[in-house]
Amino acid sequence: MEAVSVSAKLTRREAALLEKLTREYGFISKSEAIRSAVRLYLNLLELGAKDRLRMLQLINELIAPSAKRSSELIEEVHREEDEL
Repeated sequence: MEAVSVSAKLTRREAALLEKLTREYGFISKSEAIRSAVRLYLNLLELGAKDRLRMLQLINELIAPSAKRSSELIEEVHREEDEL
């Protein structure tokens, strides 16, 4: 696999969040954190719509827990699909 370098301009807020994420989750560097995020994004794109929704709900639950569990959110989606 050939490596490709990519650069990006971040806002101050994005840079601060990236710095915080790198420290909190034990990434070796900001580049490693960004590489992991890109891999996650690309893997999510390969999933079907329903599976991608489930994964995003689980990730969201880990990041910002809500009163509802992911299984409850998934059940709501199924009910909404049935109504259509």
